[in-house]
Amino acid sequence: MAVGATIIATTLGTLAGYGLARFRFYGWGNKDITMWFLSQRFLPPMVTVIPFFLVIQTLNLLDTHLALILVNATFTMPFAVLLMRDAFKELPPELEESAWVDGASRWQSFRHISLPLAAPAIAATAVICFAFSWNEFLFALILTLKDAQPITVIIAGVEHTQGIQFWFVATRLLLAILPPALLALLVQRYIVRGLTFGAVKG
Repeated sequence: MAVGATIIATTLGTLAGYGLARFRFYGWGNKDITMWFLSQRFLPPMVTVIPFFLVIQTLNLLDTHLALILVNATFTMPFAVLLMRDAFKELPPELEESAWVDGASRWQSFRHISLPLAAPAIAATAVICFAFSWNEFLFALILTLKDAQPITVIIAGVEHTQGIQFWFVATRLLLAILPPALLALLVQRYIVRGLTFGAVKG
């Protein structure tokens, strides 16, 4: 579930971030569109639980992995858009322009020039989206019953006839922490650089 949400949020965030960094939108300005994306996070998640529940119920997706993937992707995509927009703004547009002179299309310059250069930012964005999705609890608790429960809900529901077995809970907590920690370790050199895109103005 977290992997699916991360792929969706990172992919759409990368495309949207590139568009906001390289194109000018009239009517709604680029800043307005960026603010619209960020506004999705202004309200606390508790406020949106009932609307999401009604939508998921209408789509007959309660207690499914797809429901959690869609919800987590929706909530993590604003971060992905903001990070990737700043990342692409830091890349000199002259690199793409020189490729156009050589006959490359916009898509080719994006795929072969901008995307590889933005790889650190993409890695950092993916780790953040994965961590948020992996640790999400509220929507997982409300939208799942049994079949699609993630580990956060399973840990919270652990209780035995003799009370809470703390060693059992600790073991599951360790298993819950390992995936995002290992992912962060694997791409740590990309994370630092990716998160500093746009932080320093020369």
